[in-house]
Amino acid sequence: MGELVEMVRWIAIGVGMFFLPMWVIGLIEVVLEHRREMKQLDTSNKALLQQLQALREEMAELRRTTTEHQLSLQANMEDLQERVHTLETEQKAHQVIRSS
Repeated sequence: MGELVEMVRWIAIGVGMFFLPMWVIGLIEVVLEHRREMKQLDTSNKALLQQLQALREEMAELRRTTTEHQLSLQANMEDLQERVHTLETEQKAHQVIRSS
């Protein structure tokens, strides 16, 4: 009976020595895979943040351009109104001269 217990103990140690390295290798693989995925997510997040920043800059540029065009259009409208007013004034002056 003592020999059987001793033999079972050696078998258990042998099995443990065989499966323990495989378990450790599996654990290391899981940890490395997790780190790789986290690094990939971090890279994806950085790329997304760069794209968002580029969109923000483009929106700011569009706002500036729109404001510039709006101011330019406003100035042109004021010039046209002034010219129309001048022409109307001249036309009234010519009508007054003709009717006199």
